[in-house]
Amino acid sequence: MTKLDLSDRPEMQDIIKIIMERKGLSEVESIAFSINRDISDRILTTGWASIALPLWGHGDPKREWEMLDKPIIEIEFDELKQSLINEIIEKENINIETAISYCLLFTVESLGYHI
Repeated sequence: MTKLDLSDRPEMQDIIKIIMERKGLSEVESIAFSINRDISDRILTTGWASIALPLWGHGDPKREWEMLDKPIIEIEFDELKQSLINEIIEKENINIETAISYCLLFTVESLGYHI
């Protein structure tokens, strides 16, 4: 079981809320939905996730970000998802929250959002 404390990660909370609303998923389901081979490959081949994440929301700077009611999320990843996360962590030299942020970011891009 992985415990994600997103209290200090408003960009992650906002992106999760977007995925929840667009796909009709819970917080945990939205995170799990975002971790897949296509997204992982895109993160690792583009190489610009670290640049894009801090710029989240720049296209609409006056929009108020959506926050989760409970920003601490416990999630269990299956073997494939954990392997994909670990690969991103290793290749990008980042922590698990940032790796998941990258997955979330590229998922909202696939849903048509500007990143």
